[in-house]
Amino acid sequence: MLSPAEESEPTWFGPPPPAELLRYESSDVSPHLLSQGAEARVWLLHLPKTSDSDAGKATVSVGSGISVPKLNSVTQLLSISPGIHTTICKERFPKKYRHPQLDISLTKSRTKAEARCLIRCQRAGVPCPNVLAIAHWSNEQKHGDSCNTSGRLMNDKSISLTETSNTSSCLFLEYIHGCTVRHYLEERSNPPSTDSHKSKHSGEPEVKRARCGADEPETIDPNQSQEQERITTVIDKQTLLVARTLGALVAKMHAAGVIHGDLTTSNVMLRNPPSSSYNGSSNNDDGSWTPQLVLIDFGLATSTSSILPNESKTSSTALSNKQKPKQHKQQHNAEEKAVDLYVLERAFLSTHPESELLVEEVWRGYRSFYEGLDNDYHTNETNLDKDRNELNTIGAYSHVVNSVMNRLEQVRLRGRKRECFG
Repeated sequence: MLSPAEESEPTWFGPPPPAELLRYESSDVSPHLLSQGAEARVWLLHLPKTSDSDAGKATVSVGSGISVPKLNSVTQLLSISPGIHTTICKERFPKKYRHPQLDISLTKSRTKAEARCLIRCQRAGVPCPNVLAIAHWSNEQKHGDSCNTSGRLMNDKSISLTETSNTSSCLFLEYIHGCTVRHYLEERSNPPSTDSHKSKHSGEPEVKRARCGADEPETIDPNQSQEQERITTVIDKQTLLVARTLGALVAKMHAAGVIHGDLTTSNVMLRNPPSSSYNGSSNNDDGSWTPQLVLIDFGLATSTSSILPNESKTSSTALSNKQKPKQHKQQHNAEEKAVDLYVLERAFLSTHPESELLVEEVWRGYRSFYEGLDNDYHTNETNLDKDRNELNTIGAYSHVVNSVMNRLEQVRLRGRKRECFG
């Protein structure tokens, strides 16, 4: 976790955050910066104890039949989501290099797209953070304002009030407790006596990679030999179970018509890490442990056509010609899903040494989900003979996963870059 000094002095760069986020900066509920990228800043907010009595019922439409509450102040979250006192705020800040109207349009549309993909996943039963609210707040700061913290900017330059655009789009999400799958696998692969793994986490925010059952501070031995034991990823029942569960989870997300766009082990949270993760030791080796995975960071996510059976109809009509995508659309969906899987594969192999067996287990979990859909289809099919020739219902969902995996082989040969033709 962050040290008290780091928590009290978050470092951010770019335009100042909206004044509403910094409204409680001097109190115990000040926002903590978790991470910042080129597109957005991620804040951890501890909400005040009192709610805004003037909370309205305004909403923002993010898709067909999908709306999200709109905030005027942070305190309204307590009225919208009672019982939640900690939340994540993903702030897409304005970009000076873009035309003001284009910047506002892109910022709002991308925030809505992320909310839409998250809600689609929720409706399909894919574990992901709950969408609490959306806000579009001004970044303008008056000189001498108590919320003006330009002194903590990396370039320490004054903020001009004539910026190209002054609006940030904020997406408020459920705070997921636990640790990332990346950190879980690294902790199980690294003995506690070594500190070499500390540098390996430099690319992942420290709060995001909460400790897995190890709260003791780490110390660095200056006399330690520079030669470190080769780190390999532990392959055991628990890590294989995590990989298989992750594969099924990604398959369910794809079947729901959502492409993540940034599938890495840092963007998958483990809610219930075992109490001890070092050297493969755990208090949950009796086989009773079931990993609870949650997909996060849908900032690059896109939507495609869903192939999940509609709950309002029987499974026998789920793949009817009316709902079934055309052939070119199916190929396009297979391409995007294959690229998603390729990114996940490269994340495993580049971040976790000798994790090939885990990747294979991910693919088994991915296939098993579609095979389960096939089994459910045949179980509920009432007129299989009539539709067999028309829909090729025997292995219909397996045909989908086969096309994705075949496309993955092609993506491996060329990389994630799209083909120019075809």
